[in-house]
Amino acid sequence: MKRRDFFTTAALAGGALALSTQCSRKIEPKPVTSTDAAKTDSKIIKYVTEPQREIPVFAETDVLVIGGGPAGTAAAIAASKTGAETWLIERYNHLGGLWTGGEVLPLLSTHAIDKNHQKKQVIYGLGDEMWQRLKSLGMSIDSVNPVIDPEAGKFVLEEMIIESGVKVLYHTVATNVIMNGNTIQGVFIENKSGRSVILAKVVVDCTGDGDIFHFAGDNYETMKYHIGLVHRLGNIDRINPNKSGYVKYPVGGKTPIPGVNWVNMHGKDNQDGTDALTLSNLQIEYRQQIWKDYKKMKQTPGYEDIYILDTASQLGVRMSRILDAEYKLTIEDTMTYKKFNDVIGISGAWTTMLYKGQKVGVNDRPLWQIPLRSLIPKKTDGLIVAGRCFCFEKELVEDTRIIGTCLITGHGAGVAAGIAVKERQQVRDIDLEILRKELIAQKVYLG
Repeated sequence: MKRRDFFTTAALAGGALALSTQCSRKIEPKPVTSTDAAKTDSKIIKYVTEPQREIPVFAETDVLVIGGGPAGTAAAIAASKTGAETWLIERYNHLGGLWTGGEVLPLLSTHAIDKNHQKKQVIYGLGDEMWQRLKSLGMSIDSVNPVIDPEAGKFVLEEMIIESGVKVLYHTVATNVIMNGNTIQGVFIENKSGRSVILAKVVVDCTGDGDIFHFAGDNYETMKYHIGLVHRLGNIDRINPNKSGYVKYPVGGKTPIPGVNWVNMHGKDNQDGTDALTLSNLQIEYRQQIWKDYKKMKQTPGYEDIYILDTASQLGVRMSRILDAEYKLTIEDTMTYKKFNDVIGISGAWTTMLYKGQKVGVNDRPLWQIPLRSLIPKKTDGLIVAGRCFCFEKELVEDTRIIGTCLITGHGAGVAAGIAVKERQQVRDIDLEILRKELIAQKVYLG
C-alpha cells in the first residue's frame, strides 16, 4: 500500500479516525519469497506484515509543528501568535535542537553587509527576542554571532513556548503521515503511550531531515555531509602554558560560563544523516574519540585540572534531505541583493563563500532574502517546511543550515501556516500582503 493512499483505507469515518482501546498486535512473519525479499549489498531483506488496526486520535489542531529545534520552536510560537491553535512535537526532552542539546552554541549569521556596505543586524523577530532574553540572564556572549549557554537556551525557549500557549509533546517521534490525495491531514506519532494520530489543518516540517515531506512522497535530494559531535570542557581557565612539557591543544571556544569551552568536531565527510546505522556507529566512534583525546590532553603538563563537562545529546547532522520546493534559492540570489515579493525574512553571513570562482569574505557578504516559495513543497498541500531542509542550491549549505537561518525560516513558516488556517487557504495561496503585515507585526526584518 502506498503511503499516499493510506488515508482512504484507514477508516476515517465522519472526518476522524475510528477510536479503539483494544486491537490485535500480533505480527505474523511471512515466508520469504522472490516477491517480498530484496537483495541489497548481497543481503536478503526479510519482511513481516503488520495487521491493520485502529489508531486513536490524540488531538486535532490548527497547526502541527514536528520538531522543536530553532526552526520548530520559532514556527510554533509564530503560528500561535496569529491565533492558531498549535501543537509542537519533539523527540527529545528539550527545545532548541542542535543549538542547545547539540551544543552548537553560536547563533550565527546575525549580521551581514547592506547596500551601503555597512554591517547590519538582520535577524530580528523571535530569534532576536531569544537572544535578548539570554543576554539579560548573562547567558549570551558577543554582540555579533553570539554564543549562548545550552541549559539557559532550553529554559528560555520553553519559557517562550509556555507564554505563547503552544501545546508541547516531548519524547515523541513522527512515524508517518495521513494523506487525502495530495493533501496532508495528519501525522502518526509514537511515544510511551503508544501509537496515535494528530490531525491538523497545516503541518510544519521542522524535523531538520525532512521526515514529513519524505513520508508524504514529495521530491527531494539527499546531501551527504560531515557529521560531528560537540562536547564541553571545564577548567579551561586553569590550563597552565608555562609548565615544562606543555603542548598547545585545541580547546574550543568560550561560552557564557567562565572556564567552560564548547569544542566542535568536523567529523567524517560524506555521511548520510538519514541512515540509522551510520548515526549509531558515528555516535560510538565519536564518544570514544573524545575520551581518547581528553585523556591524552589531561596527561599533558598544564592540563591536569581540565574535565569533560558533557557531550551533546545528539549528533551534529549538518545536512541531509533538501526539499524540491516551488523555488530553489540560488547563490546568485544571495550575492546580488535579490528581492522577493514573498520574502519571509533575511539572514546574514558568518563565513567565506565561493562565488563565481572568487572567495567572498564575511565583511563583503550581502544580506539575503528568503522567499516563502522555497518552503512550500511542489506536490503536497497542507504542508510547509522550515530549517535546514528547505529548498536551495547545495553551494549555499553553509548559510542555510545554521541556527540563524533556521530561526528565520521557522518564524516565516509559522506565520504562513497560521494565516493559511485563518484565511482557510492553502499555504501556497495566502495573500502576501497579509503575510508581510503579520511578519512585520511580529518584528521580523524584511529589508
